[in-house]
Amino acid sequence: MHRLLNIPFLVLTFSLIIGIVLGHYTSINLRLALISQTIIVIGLAISWWHAKKTFRNSHIFSVFVIITFIFLGIILVQVHNPKNSPNHYTNLSTEEYQETPITISFYIKERLKPTSYYEKYVITLQSIENKNVTGNLLLQIPKNDLQTALITGESYITYSQIQSVPKPLNPNQFNYAHYLSQQYIFHKVTTGFNQLIYTNASVFSIYRIADYIRTDINQKLANYHFTQKQLSIINALLLGQRQNIDNETFADYRDAGAIHILAVSGLHVGILLIILNLILTPLNRFRKNGKIIKTIIVILLLWCFAIIAGLSPSVLRAVTMFSFIAIGIHIRSKTSIYNALTVSMFILLCIRPLLLFSVGFQLSYLAVFAIVWIQPSFAKLYRPRFYIDKVLWETFTVTIAAQLGLLPLTLFYFHQFPLLFFIANLIIIPVLGIILSFGILIIILAEVHILPNWIASTFGGCINAMNYIVHWVSKQEDFLVTHISFSWRMLIIGYILIISLIFAFKKFNLRRILTVIVSITLLSFSLIYEKQQNSEKEELVIFHNQRNTTLGILQNQCLTIYSKDSVSTISKKFLLNGYLIENNSRFTANKKLNNVYSYKEKTILIIDSIGIYNIKELHPDVVILTNSPKIHLNRVIETLQPKQIIADGSSYRSYLDKWELTCRQKKVPFHRTDKKGAYIFK
Repeated sequence: MHRLLNIPFLVLTFSLIIGIVLGHYTSINLRLALISQTIIVIGLAISWWHAKKTFRNSHIFSVFVIITFIFLGIILVQVHNPKNSPNHYTNLSTEEYQETPITISFYIKERLKPTSYYEKYVITLQSIENKNVTGNLLLQIPKNDLQTALITGESYITYSQIQSVPKPLNPNQFNYAHYLSQQYIFHKVTTGFNQLIYTNASVFSIYRIADYIRTDINQKLANYHFTQKQLSIINALLLGQRQNIDNETFADYRDAGAIHILAVSGLHVGILLIILNLILTPLNRFRKNGKIIKTIIVILLLWCFAIIAGLSPSVLRAVTMFSFIAIGIHIRSKTSIYNALTVSMFILLCIRPLLLFSVGFQLSYLAVFAIVWIQPSFAKLYRPRFYIDKVLWETFTVTIAAQLGLLPLTLFYFHQFPLLFFIANLIIIPVLGIILSFGILIIILAEVHILPNWIASTFGGCINAMNYIVHWVSKQEDFLVTHISFSWRMLIIGYILIISLIFAFKKFNLRRILTVIVSITLLSFSLIYEKQQNSEKEELVIFHNQRNTTLGILQNQCLTIYSKDSVSTISKKFLLNGYLIENNSRFTANKKLNNVYSYKEKTILIIDSIGIYNIKELHPDVVILTNSPKIHLNRVIETLQPKQIIADGSSYRSYLDKWELTCRQKKVPFHRTDKKGAYIFK
């Protein structure tokens, strides 16, 4: 067993990660994985016995250990996949259920951030058509129809359809269906509030307790003169709930590079850990087990906070991580903090393997690792003499270290970078501990009904001041770099470059300088290659736009839009932003839509609501149907004999269904963008 411990735990965790990736992206059967794992474990035992008998360090044993953990990752993915359960609703004939309304019994598991049109919840199924089932669904209730918020843990019955979560219909848009599937949510139910029947039965869960505590806190705080915006920030900072933050405030924090302040994550839990350590410092005076008792109390209080914050994935990973860091602080070893990070990651991935693909999970661990690894080297560059100077310098170096560690990943996911990020962080983070402590005091005093109004007003003023600073920084648009094209190649090379730079910074020698030069060369070649690829890319895109037929032609990294009506700014952002970023291109012009186009030796005819298509000597290869033209498609096909028919989202669904049937009968390829998404001519 000591040989297993000789293998660094980081290697074992990395092996587990490889297994999770393989299990997620391949279709390895659970039974096959278990059989393979059994054979590997037998080989592991034999190699261990042989190494023990010969008193030699066996490399074969190490290889078997690594393979064992890889297969453990594969097995964990399959075991945690709810579709492998025979009682999961997807193992019933859901195809029939999606066509007709059915009776669904469920309870509320979690409230999500609402959209402009819907309040959204995660629900856990109890039965479908009186058959006991398991699984989670997305519940959508129209905002203008919801009379009161649904409470976590309460059970309801409704009569509705189970529908697939729609996938993006335009290129490079955010895939919400994929995002939900990584949380094992594969379908949705959309219903009105009046169609929900309350069953007067509650399901006991820790989420219900947390929701009850948060509701009680909000009711107490509502007795004071906090504005809706202030309450939404208090809920985000202290209770882990940011569903009620308005879009403008959320955008301010995002553009100022301070969005992490609104999400209860490593930053908040780390500050809370520091506060608890300070408050409980007197316990260190007890010679016998004082430090152990202090560590246990700190961890218990961290988990109490996690429960109140709703045990969301970000809170869960942060508290797990800092629980081990608290143990590392108790041991007083720098190495133990690295071990704490690795062990907490390993445990979380064993409990929820698909957390690996969560952006928040990746950002949290990278940020903490970067702070622990990089910040001490930066801190040595300057020795502050005064307390304020010291606090500001530590905050600055921590912020720079975290941003440096996250830079490639944030560019890859979010394609923007606020150059003034350090200003908001430099002002807010040093006092965030005070704000959090003040907020905890406010909640305690409000709960026991002894909160003076002037203290509540002072705290509200602090929240307003923080919002003002963030708003000011976010409006410095010249310092916000957006639409940054950053591929997975750039992501990998970016981290290679940063790691080589940090190693060279820590210890300057020729080998490390050569590594930096090689990394910069790789980055340069990658930039040149991708620029060449993008400049050579040419295509015509028929976007899915329900109200306005929209075609785009990409050439020389310039996109020209042709549309029936002018495309609004909001529509441009929705339709084009992801596409432009992915292709490192820019929008050039919005021109009026014509009826005939010639593109790469293909003639394209657009038949609009006027229905004119019998143009002399025109034999189109492609016909595009828009704005529900009143035509007889059989005649169109016989007259024009097109090789492809495309219908965009501007036509009625009844027309689309009829055209699809006609094309199937005539054996003409038919593409409808409301089902298959945008059509691209390469």
